[in-house]
Amino acid sequence: MKSLINQIKGVLSRIDLAKYLMQTDLKVRYKNKALGFLWAVLDPFFMMLIYIILVSFVFKKGDAQYPVLLFSALLSYRWFVFSTGNNVAVLVKNSKLLQTVKFPFSILVMNEVNIGLFNYLLGLIVLFPMLFLFNATFSLNLLWLPVIIVVQYIFTIGFGLLLSVAGLYFRDLQNIMLFLMRIVLYLSPALYDIALIPAKFQHIYLCLNPFASLFDTYKNILVRGLPPNGYFLVFVGFAIVFLFLGTYYFTKKEHNFAKDV
Repeated sequence: MKSLINQIKGVLSRIDLAKYLMQTDLKVRYKNKALGFLWAVLDPFFMMLIYIILVSFVFKKGDAQYPVLLFSALLSYRWFVFSTGNNVAVLVKNSKLLQTVKFPFSILVMNEVNIGLFNYLLGLIVLFPMLFLFNATFSLNLLWLPVIIVVQYIFTIGFGLLLSVAGLYFRDLQNIMLFLMRIVLYLSPALYDIALIPAKFQHIYLCLNPFASLFDTYKNILVRGLPPNGYFLVFVGFAIVFLFLGTYYFTKKEHNFAKDV
């Protein structure tokens, strides 16, 4: 708890730096691209089209709402993959900054998560018209969306803090994570419905795989008009655990970063 409080205080004391880093990174990432910020939307959109072609036309599966169900889960997945992939090497990438400027280094991790969130919110601009196009069910459960986003943010921050430290001392981790993130997608109900998992395995599946309830919850509140998946509390538990573990481990190693980077 003390580590978490100290990290929060440190970040709040340099919130100006956090804003500057995010603005600068966004400009650098998109300034040389003809379509600019539109790529933040096109990336998951094209990914969705590929899976729609494979599932709907090649394997002849999926119902009429499959595209919007898939896109609602892929946006969440892409946010996590973007932030995680960048945070594995964030300390190494900013080695000169770590060695010359004194500031809460957790801001670097938070920055990658913030940019991922920014891209996610841009994706929602495309998703909401699709909800009308594919006859999604609108209900008050849509008000859960900010809560779900906040919980995923906490989960991604905690996970990112752990990975950033691990990536500093194990440089091959970035390549390994690329492979593991693909496995996460295939083992989670983004490409398929959770009902396809045999009933006798669903309980353990939802308890061991935090993304199962997360993706299904996004589908529920955005498309089906239903409340969050009952197992979403499992994801909340994972988020809290990763946040405490991440801040504790990051704080413990932080004083060595400038030397070990």
